[in-house]
Amino acid sequence: MRSAHVLGGGAQEFTGRLAHYVGHITRGTPLLVHAEALPTVFIHYEEPADLLLWAATGTDAAGPVNACSDGLLDVRGLAAVIAARTGRQAVFRSVVAGEPASPFSFDRHYATSNARAKAIGFRFSHTTDWLPGAVTEALDASGAHA
Repeated sequence: MRSAHVLGGGAQEFTGRLAHYVGHITRGTPLLVHAEALPTVFIHYEEPADLLLWAATGTDAAGPVNACSDGLLDVRGLAAVIAARTGRQAVFRSVVAGEPASPFSFDRHYATSNARAKAIGFRFSHTTDWLPGAVTEALDASGAHA
């Protein structure tokens, strides 16, 4: 199984990427983004385990699958969900080519397809169903509340 960018879990979200966005937006610090940021895919931290359990017990299918929630999201869309949860507005600054950007701001396609897993019967969540809750967990973990 190859997984998309994993989000959620509050204090257990070890990459710090969601916390990066929560911190910048709650403080009003500009997020460094590509002028034409391209979308990516995410998955809730519990969903890969659900897929593995299903693969072990719910199907006879074999072979590799990609794990990602349904729904593409770019850096501005992610920031909009966080901004809605915090009651604050996201501030962006576009980077020039070669300059570092915030995590999840991509200048190339960085999405994967879950079509094979869906074709053999696994049902993925939609990013918009769980992302607001993951943001709330990140806000709680950071102590930064709206």
